[in-house]
Amino acid sequence: MATTTVSIGSNQSIDTETPSGASGSNPYTVTFGTNPNSNVAVGDIMTMDDSANSGDTIIYLLTGISGSNYTVKWCSGGGSAQSPTDIVDEYGDQQDAVFKRAFSTITLFEAMIDDSSPSYWGSSDDVVGELHADSNFTDNTVNFNQKQSLSSVTLSVYSDDRHDGTAESGALWKPTSGSGHNVGILVMNVDNMTAEWLDISADSLDSTNTNKFIVLGANCNNNIIRNNLLHDKGGNPGNTGPQGIYNSGAGASSDSIYILNNIIYNLVETNSDTAAAMLFTVWAGNAYVYNNTIYNIQGHGGSKHGIGIRFGNVTSSNTRLKNNLVSKCEGSNLDVAFWKNASGSTAETANNLSDDTANATYDAEDMGQSLNDSSALIGKTAAQIDFVSTSAGSEDLHLDTSSVCLQAGVDLGTTNGVNIDIDGIDRDATGVTWDIGADQKSTADSGSAGKAFLIFLDI
Repeated sequence: MATTTVSIGSNQSIDTETPSGASGSNPYTVTFGTNPNSNVAVGDIMTMDDSANSGDTIIYLLTGISGSNYTVKWCSGGGSAQSPTDIVDEYGDQQDAVFKRAFSTITLFEAMIDDSSPSYWGSSDDVVGELHADSNFTDNTVNFNQKQSLSSVTLSVYSDDRHDGTAESGALWKPTSGSGHNVGILVMNVDNMTAEWLDISADSLDSTNTNKFIVLGANCNNNIIRNNLLHDKGGNPGNTGPQGIYNSGAGASSDSIYILNNIIYNLVETNSDTAAAMLFTVWAGNAYVYNNTIYNIQGHGGSKHGIGIRFGNVTSSNTRLKNNLVSKCEGSNLDVAFWKNASGSTAETANNLSDDTANATYDAEDMGQSLNDSSALIGKTAAQIDFVSTSAGSEDLHLDTSSVCLQAGVDLGTTNGVNIDIDGIDRDATGVTWDIGADQKSTADSGSAGKAFLIFLDI
């Protein structure tokens, strides 16, 4: 299948340049009198006014950059494909080309995913939408609930604009209005979808009814959630407390979801509800929950919990939990790090960590079902876990040099990019023993050594 990348960002006037030459036949390789500036990226569109002929705006998609050569594909306008050097004004002079992001909001990107006649990609493509850090994204909810015949959909972040494992260090999705209670900021209800490298902050939503960050629907086979930051939801959103990743549908027993290398923190209910970082209790299939870091999940009120990961209510479910770090999950009733909901479901666990706040029945060893996992690290103090910073407002949940998590994990291979940590470090390429949690501290830790700034493509 063809892969088509499109840009998402507010910059609708990145640069204006004049084509000086073109070769090929859709796609065209174009050169310019002056090279476009460095903010122009693959996935942007190039628009030109065909004032001398059709009067249309001609739209090309930028599909490649190699030195001074820019490859563009005609998408619309003028009735049929034509070379950019053929677009002239009424005096016969070469028209300028204006570079823009393909979509100004995530919502508009999703709308074309819904479209049965999309302008920018083929009907069976693997489509990658990349966020750019032009300004904050404020979409309050985006629901991917159909994708026509597309092979896959990925919502990602342009490599130069990815977070560094701390909040607001790259492209930022920070809604300014509520999404609706139990709706979700991002809803993934199509198969073969990936959400990666997103930094979603609910810090402006404490007074709203938003309570869920990412919601997986029933139609989510082969969905991947990886390398994301989900953080800072406080207040009293309604009759259900804050939740980081929530699965709303059972799916089929043969379906699989992958939750890899995410950091979820500061979900704090303030008025009589349970808070949870991850809830997969209704999921009937396979769940692979690897190398995630969870911190400060606070329930409030009588019989309410603070939950790290709850899973396994359906007998057919098989949940693999390995190398997860869960710390400071507290509630008025139960402090739950891990909760296997029913004895009839299957769990494969290894090398998870819970701290000294976790109820002994719901720690990394027992998980509510007396699993007695001898590979678990339990009862660890904040000093032993040794995050770089847990100071309110400047949290840095990378591991520091004395952490018990260092080289305490198990090698999980490379499937679906599980080896790429929250900073883009490739655990597999560096050849070290894996750390527990989303951060791989036990590698070269300076500059860009070992970093893999690439989009994951599962073929």
